[in-house]
Amino acid sequence: MKRRLSFVAIAALTLVFVQPCPASPFEDGNAAFKAGKFSEAEGFYNRQLAEGGDTAALRFNLGKTREALGDPGGAMLEWERALRLSPTHRPSSLALASARLTSGAWVAPAHWWSFFKPESARGLEGWIASVGAWLLVGAVLGAWAWNWRTGALLLGGSGAFLLWLGFMWSRDVAWEADLALVRERSVTPRMAPADPARSLGDLAAGSRVRILGESAGWNRCALPDGSEGWILSKGIERIAPPQ
Repeated sequence: MKRRLSFVAIAALTLVFVQPCPASPFEDGNAAFKAGKFSEAEGFYNRQLAEGGDTAALRFNLGKTREALGDPGGAMLEWERALRLSPTHRPSSLALASARLTSGAWVAPAHWWSFFKPESARGLEGWIASVGAWLLVGAVLGAWAWNWRTGALLLGGSGAFLLWLGFMWSRDVAWEADLALVRERSVTPRMAPADPARSLGDLAAGSRVRILGESAGWNRCALPDGSEGWILSKGIERIAPPQ
């Protein structure tokens, strides 16, 4: 009898204290998206971001939601951010390439040295340049003190290449902080920060520019063709997410 009462008591306590785990905002967003409630889904995904759950998968889903809401610039912005978090995230890469073709976005081609950069080198650009510098110093000392002619030439060449490569990768990382995407359907870069200034053509949603400066609601930007122009600040947004 006592054993039966103990079992009943344990079962009752289990029912009281063991509750099902609540769904995360990410899961709620996925459910809302499948139900076609895109505005709700966007709210859930933004809530997940506010709680510190920033992942490539979350950014990808947020981009798909914004695409469904008719915001191609916002969608491409989130896919760009997803690739910042995980450069090999294939769904974001494919979605971004397709959206760029659809919108006519203009993006400057990547520098050739970027293709030599492995994923393992992220965050180590300065160290790579330092290693190259030390190899170069070692080659000079070897040629001067021990007459290493062939060895010094090979060592110096390798060091010079690593020094240059590390420097270029470091410069690209510094530039990434200033990269921005066109959020509106299109923007018009101008020669000066004023609407009457001469137009430099139009840039479609998703086009990538680099912010060089700011003045009275305008951004001076490096354009994809290498020229410079002024764009209204409200028409572009930095790819690096706000902290």
